[in-house]
Amino acid sequence: MKPVSDTVLILAAGGASTRFGGGSKLFAELDGIPVFLHAVRTAAAVLAPGSIILSVPAAAEHDFRTAAEKHLPGVPLHFTHGGATRTLSVLNALEAAAKLGETRFQLAAVHDAGRPMLTPELLLACLDAARVHGGAMACRKVAETVKRIAPDGFLGETVPRDGLRTAETPQVFHFEPLLNAYRLAAVSGETFTDDAQVMERFAPVRVFPVEHEFPNPKITYRPDLELCRTLLRLRHEGNDA
Repeated sequence: MKPVSDTVLILAAGGASTRFGGGSKLFAELDGIPVFLHAVRTAAAVLAPGSIILSVPAAAEHDFRTAAEKHLPGVPLHFTHGGATRTLSVLNALEAAAKLGETRFQLAAVHDAGRPMLTPELLLACLDAARVHGGAMACRKVAETVKRIAPDGFLGETVPRDGLRTAETPQVFHFEPLLNAYRLAAVSGETFTDDAQVMERFAPVRVFPVEHEFPNPKITYRPDLELCRTLLRLRHEGNDA
């Protein structure tokens, strides 16, 4: 497969892991390497060398660099520092990408470092959809029945789930509109939880849902790490079959 040369991947790795229950979730061992390097390894198999930027806490940059050099010594990475919010962390990475060459990247993909189950197929599907529609994101259909909580704290109405999707990453957009939207978001004073929300607010881009079946969980709590270990084992068994 020819490496994709017009896309930068931003790996958002600035979280504090406060809900993980001790230590950084991104450095937890998963199948022999730290959690955050799974997405790096997958992206490196798809993108041209030098197209991955990690947005990390300034105090932890040395640890991230050391782990990457130990486990993936042949993968060139760029580092930038995360800000006080996810919005500022992604913006810092986008600004760093622009300095690498304003015409080099046509697309920007943003992925959570705590989602280690990213596959080349899912990343490529999101890139292809973004080229056509301007924006795309990995998502899954809501399988459970959804209830709205009433003001008194009891269960209220049942929300129809047919039109609901859970938002995941990667989320991919054309580079320049995403950078401009993030610049506006940073000075707005508003809070944003993902890239699609930033684009909804500051850019006239509709986001295409890239639905997929294999789980792509984000590690938040310690049991999520065990889930990913199980999923990786099942993936290895499937590949060996």
